[in-house]
Amino acid sequence: MFNINKVYLTYSWRWKIDEDMCGICQQTFDQMCPKCTHPIECKPCVGSCDHTYHLHCISDWVIKKKFCPMCRVPWNIKRTLE
Repeated sequence: MFNINKVYLTYSWRWKIDEDMCGICQQTFDQMCPKCTHPIECKPCVGSCDHTYHLHCISDWVIKKKFCPMCRVPWNIKRTLE
């Protein structure tokens, strides 16, 4: 028989989305965009075309260009993850 002296718990989390990476900043959604200081404040945003980007990344993008960077359809937010 043996004794357990210590237990080290680890955890991970992920956003519930189909895509892994922001097409603008090239960071995964588990990481943050260049504007954020913590991953949880950097929310992914899904467009009506179903492409997903960090909210800050796509907000900066649509100031200059009003379309999705991937498929070029007009950009409209379908939902922002919470």
